[in-house]
Amino acid sequence: MIIAHLTDLHIRETGRPLASGNVDCTARSAQAFERVANMNPRPDMMVVTGDLADSGQVGEYQLLKEMIEGLPFPVHLALGNHDIRENFLAVFPEKKGPGGFVQFCVEHDKLRVIGLDTLVEGEGLGRLCSERLSYLRDCLQERPNTSTLILLHHPPFAFGGGIYDAVRLIDGATELGEIITANKQVVRLLCGHHHRAIDCLWHGTLASVAPSVVSSCHLQLGDVRVFKNINEPPAFKLHVLVPESGFVSHNVFVEEFGPAYENIPDPNYQALASMRKQTALAASR
Repeated sequence: MIIAHLTDLHIRETGRPLASGNVDCTARSAQAFERVANMNPRPDMMVVTGDLADSGQVGEYQLLKEMIEGLPFPVHLALGNHDIRENFLAVFPEKKGPGGFVQFCVEHDKLRVIGLDTLVEGEGLGRLCSERLSYLRDCLQERPNTSTLILLHHPPFAFGGGIYDAVRLIDGATELGEIITANKQVVRLLCGHHHRAIDCLWHGTLASVAPSVVSSCHLQLGDVRVFKNINEPPAFKLHVLVPESGFVSHNVFVEEFGPAYENIPDPNYQALASMRKQTALAASR
């Protein structure tokens, strides 16, 4: 089982640059989709953890739908703070879940994927109200022995980044933590939002934030008061289910930096290693 985890596409209807930098988000998202589709072996699914559109316009979601239709695997979508729920559902009406939220639960070869809607329209922070949390509890109770991934845009943990921590999942984070603690079948929380690769062992489960496929936030720790971008390579995460290890996660750059080449051992290193081995053997006698 191989899962491509992309996030923060920020698709714009006309390919206009992102407001905070000279980035063609639509072109970069299309490049990332192509990269995933051409991987060998090919992923079994793609998940996208929010900020699908940059301004939440219907035309942006129509572009996204066209991009997804050409992919050779299922794609599961969660909403982020840049999205507008009503406009998303106008293009993807089949994604409407209980209470009008964009929430879902699907199964893939003995693996469950639950998507949560943390969107608070007009706000940067995230929320899980009692209705959304009840949906999660009910889904987890249905199959308590089946490995489960949970998708949500806003990370539920603070990482020590000032203003970034102020826009994480705020309302409902405590309750979510209690649910995760009580449900050991949850093997990953897959998040977005921060435009950086960040991992945290949270309530006994690894919460994994994928980098954005269009732009990166500058790594700042401490009393951070201003959001800053930085020109780092766009990337995504690849979560691979390995029988003897469980899920193993990799960071993958969207662009390839030349072809792979064989690592030929240095003969001088080999000779030195052999000499050290002989010296160690002689000392042990």
